[in-house]
Amino acid sequence: MNATLVILLSSIVVLSGAAIFSLWIGRRTKSNENWAVGGRSLPIYVVAGTQFATGVGGGVLVAHIGIGYSAGWSAVTYNILYSIGIIILVLLANWLKEQKFTTMPEIFKKLYGEHTIMMSIVTFLAVVVPFGWLCTQLVAFGSLFAEITGINFTLLIVFFAAISLLFVLPGGLSSVAWTDFIFGCVMLVMTVVSGFYMLDLAGGWSEITSKVPGNMVNFPEGLGAVGTTTIIFWILAIFPGALTNQMSYQRIYAASSPSVAKKGFIIAAIVGVVSGIWASFMGIAVYSMNPDLSDPEMASGWFLTQIPLWFMALYGAFIIATIMSTVSSAVQSVVVNLTTDIYQSYINPNASDRKLLVLSRLLSVAVVILAVLLALYYPKALGWLVATYAYSASGLLVPIFGGFLLRKTNRLRAKSAIVSMFLGVLCSAIAQVVDTDVPYVAFGIAGSLVGFILFTYVFPNKDKLERSVEEKEVQI
Repeated sequence: MNATLVILLSSIVVLSGAAIFSLWIGRRTKSNENWAVGGRSLPIYVVAGTQFATGVGGGVLVAHIGIGYSAGWSAVTYNILYSIGIIILVLLANWLKEQKFTTMPEIFKKLYGEHTIMMSIVTFLAVVVPFGWLCTQLVAFGSLFAEITGINFTLLIVFFAAISLLFVLPGGLSSVAWTDFIFGCVMLVMTVVSGFYMLDLAGGWSEITSKVPGNMVNFPEGLGAVGTTTIIFWILAIFPGALTNQMSYQRIYAASSPSVAKKGFIIAAIVGVVSGIWASFMGIAVYSMNPDLSDPEMASGWFLTQIPLWFMALYGAFIIATIMSTVSSAVQSVVVNLTTDIYQSYINPNASDRKLLVLSRLLSVAVVILAVLLALYYPKALGWLVATYAYSASGLLVPIFGGFLLRKTNRLRAKSAIVSMFLGVLCSAIAQVVDTDVPYVAFGIAGSLVGFILFTYVFPNKDKLERSVEEKEVQI
């Protein structure tokens, strides 16, 4: 039996089992609320599992192991920044649950009021991160499996994208979240198993450290081996990006209570750091055995060429579970924006539940097709991840958290959010084109903050403030 057949068989077993479960969950999904936010009834272990499985996708398998290969423990730093963002979201859980939001743009509507241009910009920026993640996962899957099976990269991406629909179409977030929980369990078990297998394959920790530069493997020095500039970029892009990722907000909305959301997210953040330790270790171990790879992102693929068939079957299932969980979550997240914030808000406000469900499923297919085309056009995994994080954070971070802090005042208005988002994206784009030494997302966030302050304090909404004063005088 050759490697390709083993991978195919293990993939069929894992995907078939999860797809049957997804269809079973889908049969219980009768409303659009179940499709969009899981019926707002997910238990703590599913919230933790789906948040972890969604966050730890193919980027960890390819890009993060690549970081471990080229910069030691730096992948841990990356995951810590992401986990800090996840924990900060816990502070918003009570308010988010009280408002019964479905998407991120609804947060802006609550804070700044109804405004077509503002909602259009927010919807676009909210879609950017999950869509970027979707493309990243497709690239990650194609890169890994093309390396070990020899199957055409394009064919692999198309096949995998089509299969992902089995986890989205039946029940939306309900089926995605529950299958994520199963995938998350598989991922945790295989993280432990593959870690011990790698340790044995590389000859033990002493053997590994003897072949790897000290600045990569020593602690805490290895946490910063990727370089100060890159870490600053991560702080400004990954950390804020975690705070503006709609997929995380959706899982808070979907939790059965604020307490469940908080506990689930804290568990997911801890497990996320553990996955960073695993990714760094795997990259370091591969470096100790083969330091001459031309592309660090091929470290994971090279490891697969060194393992026996029986272990390849297990590891293949691990890869499938890891990537599929993020792909299905990303597709569902993008579609919820399109149906809720565009179709239901501006085209057909009175659309029935049945019509929304049908449209959601049709749009899922369309989103997957578009993602495949873009993934084939720009097949660079980490580039997708960082770029989407950066632009989303540049536009959304300041108006979300600035608006949350000022939500009990009368200073917020749509123009503040629009100018903040516009300047955020514009400054980020200009800095990227100019190729500044400072990470371009820093200019984006700074521009967004300037715009927010100007239109909130320097050019406030006088009519709104005057009405507020009059209301207070009447009350007195």
